[in-house]
Amino acid sequence: MNIKSIAGKIGMDYEEALEYYGGDVTLLKNRLETLVDDVDFPGLRKAVEDKDEESTRIRAHKIRKLSEKVCLKELGRLADNLENAKGLKEMHAFLALEKEWLRIEKALVEDKAKSVE
Repeated sequence: MNIKSIAGKIGMDYEEALEYYGGDVTLLKNRLETLVDDVDFPGLRKAVEDKDEESTRIRAHKIRKLSEKVCLKELGRLADNLENAKGLKEMHAFLALEKEWLRIEKALVEDKAKSVE
């Protein structure tokens, strides 16, 4: 995984993320490699569909915290929007978050597949 290259594709602030990990590229790379598994988007989708506001809030909060650890600011902003959304705004916030997450997930999965080849 070329972290600098993937950073541009997923909207990660590379310099800030590297600083967060004390300049340790390996730690940052490991964090990115586990991000897809750590984000439980199917669980979030189910919570939203079930109109389980508490579970939705908890799951959105986790995504926000994970995004902060790799400086994915837009993903974090959208997760925060969902975490604080009420009523009808919740579905709109979820759909915006889902769109951003699917874009990031696709880039990470494609990059991982390329590195295996």
